[in-house]
Amino acid sequence: ESRGLGDVYKRQKVKSTEILGGIGVNLDYYRYFEPKIKSDVSFIFLGRLLREKGIFEFLEAAKVVKKEKPNTQFLVLGQIDKQNPTAMSEEKLKEYIDANIIEYLGYVKNVPDYIEKVDVFVLPSYREGVPKSTQEAMAMGKVILTTDVPGCRETVVDGVNGFLLPLFSAEKLAEKMLELINKPILVRSMGIESRRIAEEKFDVRKVNKRIISILEE
Repeated sequence: ESRGLGDVYKRQKVKSTEILGGIGVNLDYYRYFEPKIKSDVSFIFLGRLLREKGIFEFLEAAKVVKKEKPNTQFLVLGQIDKQNPTAMSEEKLKEYIDANIIEYLGYVKNVPDYIEKVDVFVLPSYREGVPKSTQEAMAMGKVILTTDVPGCRETVVDGVNGFLLPLFSAEKLAEKMLELINKPILVRSMGIESRRIAEEKFDVRKVNKRIISILEE
């Protein structure tokens, strides 16, 4: 059961619930290639560049990792939302680009092509539903690093297909990034587990069947 949502329902004294989790992903569209053990591990952040999405923690963690492992690749995909007061500024982002800490690709349409190229999907968000982007990365066999908050935690079995991280901690994020770099066998084993969990929990065909069965009760 979804721990975060389940707790809410218990507090509200709802007698009968069915926690569906994510809305599901098309496992055929998000192609799976069995992860390989590689000498260089790569990471991706995907989303709007807002404080609550954890972009600042991602960039600071990347900066720490780059000092120890300068060949590590960090991709950032997503737009700067200039209307949002918590958005990262173009000037701040440029500092990380100019320092060769990240590769910034902005908004892209063919997101799966970029997820396919990396090993680890990072979402240090402060709050989410069950993130569809994370489900998609799992379907493609990627390790997941995300925060231990309702929604995000539904996608990770800590230590099995990735790691759950405390909020606001670039330090802990960097620590787990380095652990994956130093133990690349984890990238393979955790990536395989991500696909297995995606097939079990987030296959859109299974999710749709569950929804139909609930509606027919």
